[in-house]
Amino acid sequence: MLAFVVSFLGPTQSAFLLAESGPIEQLSALGYFCCVFYMAVRGGRAYLTRYSYLVVLITLFGCRELDFDKRFTTVGVLKSRFYLSTDIPVFEKLIGLIVIALIIWSVAMIVRNHIVSFLEGLRLVSVEATGVAAALLLLGFSKSIDGVARKLAPLGIDLSGRVSFLAGAIEEVMELGIPLLMIIVFHAWIQTNESLKVSARQYPT
Repeated sequence: MLAFVVSFLGPTQSAFLLAESGPIEQLSALGYFCCVFYMAVRGGRAYLTRYSYLVVLITLFGCRELDFDKRFTTVGVLKSRFYLSTDIPVFEKLIGLIVIALIIWSVAMIVRNHIVSFLEGLRLVSVEATGVAAALLLLGFSKSIDGVARKLAPLGIDLSGRVSFLAGAIEEVMELGIPLLMIIVFHAWIQTNESLKVSARQYPT
């Protein structure tokens, strides 16, 4: 709904809201950082240490929304030509490789430690698992329509400017929803863990 509201605002207002590093992108970044902050407040140092890979990945998501992946380097560190071009300084490539390594490590740790419980949660339709699934769907769909006019052009499909703009508005608003879902998921996760701890103290085995 918000995407349609934004798309029907005047061109100046819409362009301002949807601009790179504009209010919606900044709110998305803030959402990711708030998620990490909430983890720190509710889970404490123990959670931040035990689930450091989640902290790293969510923080990188927030930095990505602020365009940190291309703000400090000649080319975006997530683009293949950043590593293949001979025009990119070695120091920048090293920074890019560190970022990529952190992403791979974080994703690998998440899969290793949570894939079984995630699949089981989907079977049981738990809040945590369905929230994660919804966030992944939003992430995948928003990336698929990012620059949709450019992606469809080689197929001979020419989208109107209005449709292209609406797709961009939907993409930005969807990305805003991802950190909100993450906060909801972590809240539910904390609540579940606290409930299990209380039950264990009341009914020790």
